[in-house]
Amino acid sequence: MPLDDLTDAALTADTSLATLDRMDPSARPRLALLHPVFAMADALPGEASLGAVADAIGLPVAALLATAGGAIRVEAPAGGCGCSCSTH
Repeated sequence: MPLDDLTDAALTADTSLATLDRMDPSARPRLALLHPVFAMADALPGEASLGAVADAIGLPVAALLATAGGAIRVEAPAGGCGCSCSTH
């Protein structure tokens, strides 16, 4: 689904993960760049809302909505190891 269609669907804090997955299958991988819980297939039930997940993981719901909708792009450097490695 094009990002414009997802944005037009007006994601809200009440949007369930199952609905998000149907609307844009690439949304969860984008969200996984904000928090690893989104990368674990069985970690979050489909009926969980974006707002509830945001509260549970301590991220602003606006950040989840913007990232899920494609308004914010998070990019990791190619060949990088993510946030867990040290550059010292």
